[in-house]
Amino acid sequence: MPPPPAPATAPTHAARPLPHLALLAAAAVAGTLLIGHLLWQARVEAIEGAQTSALNYARTMQVRLDATFRRADAVVQAVARSTPLQALEPGAEAMFGPRVNGELAALSRAFEELIALRIVDARGDNRYASTPGATARVNYADRDFFKRLQADPNNALVFSEVVTGRLSGRPTMVVAYPIREPDGQLAGAVLAPIDLSFFQRQFQQLDIGQQGAVFLRRTDRNGAMVLRWPHIEAEVNSPMPAQHVIWQAMAAGKAEAISQYRAFTDGVERMSGTVRVQGYPFFLTVAMSRQEVLAGWRRLAWATGSIWLALLAAMSLLVWRVQQAERQRLSLEQQLLESRRIESLGTLAGGIAHDFNNILAAIIGNVALARRELEGTHPAVGSLEQVRTAAARGRTLVQQILAIGRRQPQALAQQPLLPLLEETAALLRPTLPASVQMHVQPDLAPVHAAVDAARLQQVLMNLCTNASHAMQGRSGCIEIGLSARAAPLHTLRPDSPLAGQPCAHLWVRDEGTGMDAATQARIFEPFFTTKPSGEGTGLGLPVVQGIVAAHGGEIAIDSSPGQGTTVHVYLPLAAPPAPARDGAPDTAAPTPAAPAPPPLPAGAAGLRVLYIDDDPVVALMVERLLAQAGYRAEVLGSGTQALQRLRSEPGAFDIVITDYNMPGLSGLDVAHELADLCPGTPVYISSGYITEELLGKALAAGVRGVLQKQNTLEDLLPMLQGRATAQPAGRP
Repeated sequence: MPPPPAPATAPTHAARPLPHLALLAAAAVAGTLLIGHLLWQARVEAIEGAQTSALNYARTMQVRLDATFRRADAVVQAVARSTPLQALEPGAEAMFGPRVNGELAALSRAFEELIALRIVDARGDNRYASTPGATARVNYADRDFFKRLQADPNNALVFSEVVTGRLSGRPTMVVAYPIREPDGQLAGAVLAPIDLSFFQRQFQQLDIGQQGAVFLRRTDRNGAMVLRWPHIEAEVNSPMPAQHVIWQAMAAGKAEAISQYRAFTDGVERMSGTVRVQGYPFFLTVAMSRQEVLAGWRRLAWATGSIWLALLAAMSLLVWRVQQAERQRLSLEQQLLESRRIESLGTLAGGIAHDFNNILAAIIGNVALARRELEGTHPAVGSLEQVRTAAARGRTLVQQILAIGRRQPQALAQQPLLPLLEETAALLRPTLPASVQMHVQPDLAPVHAAVDAARLQQVLMNLCTNASHAMQGRSGCIEIGLSARAAPLHTLRPDSPLAGQPCAHLWVRDEGTGMDAATQARIFEPFFTTKPSGEGTGLGLPVVQGIVAAHGGEIAIDSSPGQGTTVHVYLPLAAPPAPARDGAPDTAAPTPAAPAPPPLPAGAAGLRVLYIDDDPVVALMVERLLAQAGYRAEVLGSGTQALQRLRSEPGAFDIVITDYNMPGLSGLDVAHELADLCPGTPVYISSGYITEELLGKALAAGVRGVLQKQNTLEDLLPMLQGRATAQPAGRP
């Protein structure tokens, strides 16, 4: 025997935790400082890396701008030197036009940044141009660059403010060079309008994030904006604030600068690189959003911090467990036992649908048998009725849990819709505020459709719940309606097969706040909700739409602010269901409440039935039920016993009904064996928990139908009666 654990108050444990805890605390502090330092270094490197990238982008673009300005400078000066003064005299185009226009076209042909090359005279009239048909008598005397050339004989190369080209209609900046008389008077000017959209396309190719910005500004006009991407029209030609960190660096004559600032236009914090265009009055800035630059670092910091905290927690737990191991050995053993018990309870909870339905089937069946044996005036009849009602409520509860959890297969059955509406209204009325009333407005004629009752009730519950929330505590009415009508064309999709066709029309109308068009356009989007945070998931209406679509139906919304909302559901109309035929699978949707015990069917006497169930209470109930109905029934408690019985006498039974969930051989195993042992003998499976998987396997095994065990009282005898009618009892 191992020695007993040391007492919890043993002195040998009293002083031991302190060194370990001190070591843990020291390691935690050191590790936290180290991680903090590394994260801070990573943050600094991210910022510096972004600024370096921005500066490199600016340098690259500055090279392109410098090349453009130098080429434009060289071209306009060359044209000014080669243009004779006689070409600017009145009527000189006839003599000089072909040659001058040809030279301008040749110079500008390989210069894609230029819109055109033009020569204007002393009055500002356009005389020559590089583009055919662009020599119209357009006057530039009112432009600022022309006035500057006229005003100061010493002005040479001039860059205009940003203007809209009078011939091109595009944003442009004109590079102008004067043609002067020998005495310095202005005889004309050579104009090279630069297409600014060319540079904007270059800016767009830079990888600077969604909130990044690139702008070209002037040093000779207090930082006036020439071009920005993304474009902001209001900033064009506007100066830069004098206190701006970039302008202060450029005004101080710096060739390059890196900066961090908050933009005075959109308020975004940015980090930038700025480069002066050498020899020309411009500087270029490439800026990146600080938030976007640090987004990756934040993710790294969050992940690192989370991992470090988890590691600290694990280390703390480890030290604590080491210190407490001897003291808590017995406690850990008890916890292990408790854990196993909880695990067993979890396994039991997983099969609650099957087990609870077994119990309910036994209760409902035995109550029905007892009521048949008692006269209506017997004192126990009332008590039995209360037991039946309580069991029916329990059965309804299980079915609702399975329906909400989507644990049941969808089973479409042609049925009247009014009972579903009335039952849903009865379930919802107690949950509504006292100020909200609920009315059902049915059509006079019965309306049938092929629906899954549980799923359709889920649709109505979701719609009515939304309607109740839309009332927002005010008094009013929620109306649930039903009618048979043609679906209006204007409310459905143009390609809807239901448009204009007779439909089962359900609607839920409220007197709530209503919705505008923008909200209506998004209500079926998953996770979209108009409710406050924490009060809605945004999944109710998408689930409704999915269920209605699975039924082949359509949804339409009629709503406006302040006028309430009506949700229309259109389903394919169906004829009343025909009586069940022999051999039809018993897979109809579950009945939500147990009716009174059905009368025993006639004409079933002599049919030989084998019922297999490992639950002795259910087996005894079914045996008594079959005996009262006049069947020759034999009940066995396992699939093994049943196969032994049938091997000894293969033709002993006309029908076999087996429970699905049994120890040893399951109901499906029995069905597979009987397919070879007794071919032609119909086999039915009973289960308290039916899934799509079970239905598929049962169909593959040749099972005629799957019965819901909780509905044994209502479904078993009618099914057997159908077999008895289709086939004479007592086969040889």
